[in-house]
Amino acid sequence: MIKKLTANFNSLRMKRIVFLLITLTVCIILTIGLDFLNSIFHNSSFYLSESFLFSTFWLLFIPLLYGQFFMPEGREKKWLIPRILVPIVIHFFAYPAIVWLGSEFFYYHTFSYYQTLHYGLTEYILILAIVYTVPFVLYTSFKKKLIGTSNTPSPNDSTNRNKCVTNFLIIDGNKRMSIYTNEILFISSNPPYINIHLTAKKYIHKETLKSVSGKLDHEIFVRIHKSTIVNINKVYSYRSRLNGDYDLTLADGTELRLSRNYSSVFKEKFKAIHQDTQE
Repeated sequence: MIKKLTANFNSLRMKRIVFLLITLTVCIILTIGLDFLNSIFHNSSFYLSESFLFSTFWLLFIPLLYGQFFMPEGREKKWLIPRILVPIVIHFFAYPAIVWLGSEFFYYHTFSYYQTLHYGLTEYILILAIVYTVPFVLYTSFKKKLIGTSNTPSPNDSTNRNKCVTNFLIIDGNKRMSIYTNEILFISSNPPYINIHLTAKKYIHKETLKSVSGKLDHEIFVRIHKSTIVNINKVYSYRSRLNGDYDLTLADGTELRLSRNYSSVFKEKFKAIHQDTQE
């Protein structure tokens, strides 16, 4: 569930970046187009290079919005206002500096820094306030909602957990006995049966590993190999084999192999259990 939400969130973030680039490109084209139309209506000269120079106002949104949205975050409430004001201030003072430097090095006429600063104050200050405030506030609200959703168990997860078995009926010779799943260390395949391993004994059970896996709580019983399922609460530690695989040590000292194909899920579950224990 969390992985799916994270993937959706990352996909949405990439779409926003693409949308931002397209929007700014359109703004630059429109700015140059308006300058051209203005020169026609006022019967004045039009210089594409100068129009492009002043349209750098829109280009500044790319690095500053990226920094605002994706910079390392502290406490959200504490840094919300600075993350809105800082890019506005930087943009406001950087724009006339870019125009001044660009005209100083590449044009015959140098545009005054303070003249452009005053122009930006009268023409663009409202745009800066809107662009750096509204999208970021919406983004922050959406992100909080997403995190809250990922931390809330879905009804399907609760239903599946309620359907999980809590014990198995085992035939041991002429004796039938019930063992609780929380006593199980691990379950291994022994076709056409399975072996259920407890601390002091191993039992043969007439069922397949796939069938048993469907009955167990997947938050506790994790596949670590195509032929092994382990009770993650019974795992004491794990260490790398330096080839992608791992060695698990259980509470009773038993060592099992964790295949690289199942390592990411196992480590995620192990970390979750460890964090819950600390809390």
